[in-house]
Amino acid sequence: MYATESLYKGPYLGAAPDLIVGYNEGYRVSWEAAVGRITLSVIEDNAKAWSGDHCVDPVLVPGVLFANRSIAAANPGIEDLAPTALDLFGVRAPAWMEGRSLLPPGGHG
Repeated sequence: MYATESLYKGPYLGAAPDLIVGYNEGYRVSWEAAVGRITLSVIEDNAKAWSGDHCVDPVLVPGVLFANRSIAAANPGIEDLAPTALDLFGVRAPAWMEGRSLLPPGGHG
């Protein structure tokens, strides 16, 4: 469990939830809880294949980035996607925005 201020900053911090839950490897919120349903079980086995899931602690379970062009970063993070998208259009990222463009210098557009 993380206090939002320890993970996020910037002008939209007030719109973020107060607390962020990150589950350990092998654990997640149930399919029912993800859509607001309450079940009788607190812990249950998962009988379905997991796909696209954001219910993990990003420190323990990093994501994967697939790109069809060269990137200039050995360890990109999700925080780099918005600055990269802005760079593609030749727009400078605001100073408060976390991350950096993943494009090589002069690689936008």
